[in-house]
Amino acid sequence: MSTLVTQIDPRPYRRNIPVYYIFMASTGFMIFLPIWIIYLTDHRGMTLTTVGIMESLFWLTIVLAEVPTGAVADRFGRRISLALGGFLFCGATVVFALADSLVLLMASYLILGIGITLYSGASQALLFDTLRVLGRTSEFEKHMGRSEAGSFFFMLLASALGGPLAALIGYTPTILLSCICFFIAGCTALMLREPPRKESDYQADPLHGQPASRHDLGQRRGETPSSEGGIPVFNEMMHGIRIAWRTRPIRYLILLAALMLGVLQMPEFLAQPYVRSHGIDPIESLGQGAIFSGLMMPAQLGAVAGLFFAASLVGRLGERRAFPTLLSMGAILLIPLILWNHLGLVGVIMMVSAVRHAVRPIATGYINRRIPSDQRATVLSVLQLIVGATMAVMLVTVVPTADIAGFQNAFGLALAILAVAGIVCWLVWRTAHRREQSERLRSWSLAISAPQAAVNQANQAQAQQNNSGPSLYPSLQNIEAQPTRSDPATHYD
Repeated sequence: MSTLVTQIDPRPYRRNIPVYYIFMASTGFMIFLPIWIIYLTDHRGMTLTTVGIMESLFWLTIVLAEVPTGAVADRFGRRISLALGGFLFCGATVVFALADSLVLLMASYLILGIGITLYSGASQALLFDTLRVLGRTSEFEKHMGRSEAGSFFFMLLASALGGPLAALIGYTPTILLSCICFFIAGCTALMLREPPRKESDYQADPLHGQPASRHDLGQRRGETPSSEGGIPVFNEMMHGIRIAWRTRPIRYLILLAALMLGVLQMPEFLAQPYVRSHGIDPIESLGQGAIFSGLMMPAQLGAVAGLFFAASLVGRLGERRAFPTLLSMGAILLIPLILWNHLGLVGVIMMVSAVRHAVRPIATGYINRRIPSDQRATVLSVLQLIVGATMAVMLVTVVPTADIAGFQNAFGLALAILAVAGIVCWLVWRTAHRREQSERLRSWSLAISAPQAAVNQANQAQAQQNNSGPSLYPSLQNIEAQPTRSDPATHYD
């Protein structure tokens, strides 16, 4: 377990944990959540294909802004990044609610995309480094899963209120109510205490050493990204990208996790028009609004369950087995959505949501243990960047398929993509993961045995100096210098 090199009192950082939970809860109370797609289709007159294209452009905005905003968080502070994200989300929601043209709607999506990128990476990096200061990094999946589960619990509450409120006061006032919570989130972020952000502030962990070369991680020679010349934020960004690309387990894990997160998002994304296609209109009456909200809630319940039990899953199965298990479960759960078209399948959408939301805390925990603090938010932003690219592709393929050929064919296309690309990504990641673990276990074993070998050599030299003469038991003379076990890598599963 890594510890701080400099003596910093960890006690002021303990309050980061409850404040972080409050921040995540306030970001989740989005009252517009159960109605935002049908707000665009019914109230703004868009087709589902148009919504998919607009959402795809939104995710492309995330792709372009993700890594630069992660570098900003690494350079200027994760706390500041989270606060800016909250305030931008607040402003974007106002524009989204009041926009009466496609241009203004796209502008709101642009601001929302930048706000999301200021959240992602920075929030997980701040949580992990807080736990690192406290010496509790093994709790990362637990706190990330539970904090995001808390966020989704408030999403669940918002989903219960959104439909009835839309029936009572209309779409626009309902959406505007969410602005208050986003403003609170920005203010809460300013209450967080920024933990150290440099890898040089921590002692090295032999089992989770630096994954990149010394050239990439110049901190070992006392360098920083900004010492290379040029724009500091750009240097931070390039360091993070190099770490993600040159570390094969991280590179392939990002591809696998992004694919699962993007494809398994489709049933949840299509839930609103899916329910609407069965004749339920939240604006028609208070009762219809309540029913519509009730049918949106299972997906949020699934998200809470997946996030809450992610740590237990990886604890029972381990990192290597957790990902193929979730991949298989997601593929199997898509099959009923292909075979039938019934409102009762919102329960299946709930289970798909649980699988999807279990992926992120496990993936980010895996990545966090293999990257330095200096570029933590940037590397995590690379994951969100690839997720955004995957979502952009899914939204212009799966969603228009639902509009043209029906929901069952759309889910069939999603399953085909997940099955083919998922198996390929899993196989290449598993190979890279096993090789990395073997190399690190070997290095760790050598680091432990080297001091003992030095002691043995010193004892032998001392014995020769004392002119102790030949040993009566020569076969035992160098017994400690002999290997007592085979290469540990050969025993790694």
